[in-house]
Amino acid sequence: MSDRTTAGVFCKVFCALAREPITEETKTIARGLYQDTGEYDFNKYQMECDDELIALGLARRGKDEDGNDTVLYE
Repeated sequence: MSDRTTAGVFCKVFCALAREPITEETKTIARGLYQDTGEYDFNKYQMECDDELIALGLARRGKDEDGNDTVLYE
């Protein structure tokens, strides 16, 4: 069972960090917090903040192994 509550908390944090202006310091903070997400029971997509993760350099748009458009998480 995934931890959607924690995913929601991380979403709020990444959304706040992605507000303009995004600086290198902001990206460093986000990168550190992003690493912490691995300690919780949820998938990255469950944070529902793909655009913010992309803006922070933590994800990118790409293709999955079947050639479908998707978000690729770092």
